[in-house]
Amino acid sequence: MKKFMKVLLVSSLVLMVSGCSTKEKAKSEKKEESAQSSLVDLSVEDGAYIVPMDKTTGDDVKYLSLNVKVTNKSDKKLEVMPDDFALYDEDGKKTSNEDIYSSDDQFKSMSYESLSEDKSLTEPIVFQVTKGKKYELHYKPTIFNLDDAEDESKEAGVELKIDQTKYKDETEEVEKLADHYIQTVFMGAEEKKDEKLELGNDLAKEKQEFKDSSIKCLKNEFEYYEPSTPELEKVITEMQNTNKNKGKVTYKFNEFYPNFASIYVRPEVVLFDNVDSEAIGNQFANENEGKYEEYDDALDRDIEKYFLQELPGKLGSSPINTDPDMDGEGYKINLEKKDGKWQVKSEKSSNNYNFASLTQTFRGGLYE
Repeated sequence: MKKFMKVLLVSSLVLMVSGCSTKEKAKSEKKEESAQSSLVDLSVEDGAYIVPMDKTTGDDVKYLSLNVKVTNKSDKKLEVMPDDFALYDEDGKKTSNEDIYSSDDQFKSMSYESLSEDKSLTEPIVFQVTKGKKYELHYKPTIFNLDDAEDESKEAGVELKIDQTKYKDETEEVEKLADHYIQTVFMGAEEKKDEKLELGNDLAKEKQEFKDSSIKCLKNEFEYYEPSTPELEKVITEMQNTNKNKGKVTYKFNEFYPNFASIYVRPEVVLFDNVDSEAIGNQFANENEGKYEEYDDALDRDIEKYFLQELPGKLGSSPINTDPDMDGEGYKINLEKKDGKWQVKSEKSSNNYNFASLTQTFRGGLYE
């Protein structure tokens, strides 16, 4: 029994030490995520890397959005301003906040706010950071209507360690999602069964809709010959295969925020205007010399039929090009995050004309 009691005693001591260690660890972690002063509580609720519009980013230079929560512990009104926040690196170099607004009102950094007693706010603050550097977030509120404001301001200042590695950079993942959409819907590739590449779009439905609309648009190009659906589908399938095998698509972020992304898509694909139709016409003339007594509808019909039959074989040898009417950086497509999934905004609307132009280009330049 004494031996058993000793084991229990040792075990309890281990548990106590372990418990203290865990408690200290939690306390240490909490110190890195929150800080307090006599006037305010400050914490970083979460954070993410973003790509603001008209800002230059790279492998080393990033923009970090920190969702900070400020609670007023005083009995006076507290004015919270973004300029009260700053980042300092390990060399003591100060980085001021960035005033960020998205073009689609999907993101707005902290502005001037007023907090009553015991009230709190949670707003994003954005800073330009260098990858690998260690930072501290400093917050020193501007004090109004307090006795001896200078001393109060000193007491109110708080500092908080920022660990860059804790925050997500989803830009690479979202670019892959955009490419997955392009490859699947426009180029006819098989949909990948990958949780990391799961979009909110119904890709099978949109893939079929694109093919159906492309067949319809191609059919409208024929005036005298009535092409069958299989004939038209053969051309569209070959166009997609050509784009899949030799086409090029590049991507560049215009903007990126936690729930909204805008990406320039620049496709180099086969366009029907670049198919050597003259060669097909000459080939038809050589094969049918003397067959027609005069120019009539039968000739027009047979030329169109011959062109349609020869078209699939010519697509593979046609050059790939960008649409001459496309802006230099490409077509801008938007994605939104809903219920935890990114979704390409592909609906037809007056403010989504860029997507319509992108669709037309992957259709070989055919108008809908």
